[in-house]
Amino acid sequence: MNPRPHSDTQARLEGFEARLQDAFHWANTHAREIVLGAGLLLALGGIVAGVFEWRRRGIEAAETELAQIDTSFANAMGASPGEYFVPEPANSEQATKAREAAVAELDAFIAKHGSSQISAIAGIKAAELEVDLGKLDAADPRLQKIADSLAADDPRRAIALRLRGYTLDQRNQPLQAGETYEAAAKVTGYPPRALAWIEAGDAYSRAKAPDRAIAAYREVLAGWPDLAEQERIVQRIGVEQASLDAAAAAEKK
Repeated sequence: MNPRPHSDTQARLEGFEARLQDAFHWANTHAREIVLGAGLLLALGGIVAGVFEWRRRGIEAAETELAQIDTSFANAMGASPGEYFVPEPANSEQATKAREAAVAELDAFIAKHGSSQISAIAGIKAAELEVDLGKLDAADPRLQKIADSLAADDPRRAIALRLRGYTLDQRNQPLQAGETYEAAAKVTGYPPRALAWIEAGDAYSRAKAPDRAIAAYREVLAGWPDLAEQERIVQRIGVEQASLDAAAAAEKK
């Protein structure tokens, strides 16, 4: 007697049951491997959590280390404990030595921590001290390197660019300074970027680029009308427009 033919559903069900039984059989014969695999997954989760905790503690330790450098510098400058702004000591030699020592400590900190977010902060601090020391040739490339290493919308990039604009201004490069201030002003995550626009306009004005100065001032007028009124931006635009008109009239002669 021929066996009763199976329907498609029954065939699929028996096939599934057969595969299920095979799976149970494999599990029984490979129990040790499964336990080890589960253990590895748990261990991997623990490693990930451990790495996260290690990084968190590393960041906290680096922040503490950087704060200690700041404190040492403040003490060397003669600041009182808890004083927010570090005063300039009457003894200029004391100030020079304090700044040079802080730059050396910050450079060692950067070398230790490599390319990291907190290293960028340390680099900006070092550049600021170099500017105070009159070492503009050292501060400028440092700031450019920091700015190039950060994301376009990173506020620290704007800080580095704005300080670099100042170094360029001090080196009698007003056009490049204006362009650098403008780059800082375009970092939307930087809260005081209106001030960077004003600095850009002023630098362009000194560079005899009135059209670019007007464009920078108009950014302030459009985005921060209260500040524009306070800083007499309309009047500044008028001065630059007069320069443009005078140049245009001279060309017609």
